[in-house]
Amino acid sequence: MKCPNCQQNTPDAWERFQTYERFKEGKPLAIALPAGVDPDTRQVSVDWMHCANEACGELVIRSNESFTESEGDLPVAHRQESILLRPRFAMSREVAAEVPGDLRRDYLEAARIFPLSPRMSAVLARRILADLLEKYANLTDFSLKVRINEFAKDTNHPHDLRHNLGYLAEVGNFGAHTQTNDQAEIVDVDEEEADWTLNLVDRLFDYFIVSPEKDRKMREALDEKLQAANRKPIDAPPEGESS
Repeated sequence: MKCPNCQQNTPDAWERFQTYERFKEGKPLAIALPAGVDPDTRQVSVDWMHCANEACGELVIRSNESFTESEGDLPVAHRQESILLRPRFAMSREVAAEVPGDLRRDYLEAARIFPLSPRMSAVLARRILADLLEKYANLTDFSLKVRINEFAKDTNHPHDLRHNLGYLAEVGNFGAHTQTNDQAEIVDVDEEEADWTLNLVDRLFDYFIVSPEKDRKMREALDEKLQAANRKPIDAPPEGESS
């Protein structure tokens, strides 16, 4: 199965608590009965497990109901229903394994609260953007807008990223509340704009972290092949060249 928290594969390791109730009478049974004994008995269970991935390890809980619908004394259909209790919403986005734990945590939280509050999701996404620009572009200005403006001036960065971030900086001027630090500003964005902000974070993850790390690993693998073949290693080009 895929963990609803991190979207990574994890073995099924459910623990179960199970009981029964008579749903026609509306009163719980005093004792547990084997499944299928009584067509008027609703089987109720709660399953829980922890994600096996070390980077996640989150608790997952679901409730299950199984019952038979009948007309008169004749059963007509068997129903099974499962509801995810924790996390309340399954994660709809994935984060590459190369993304560090603190950025991963903030991103997954922003994605998880998106269905409940796009505005608060945008607040977290803006915080991630500020952290990315500080850590990977060496932009340490207090204001996120200033960091974005400085990033946009650097033509070594991809044009589309610089252009889109310029729009995001301007959205910050629509903040519902003025804060000392605009990284914590509650921005009055709609659902589509908040989703677009998360997509920009995805692209910056790839630009700053994921693609460079994949390239590094590939170069290391090729260096090993060159060494095994007694070939001359490839020297890195000078720093500061535009891509």
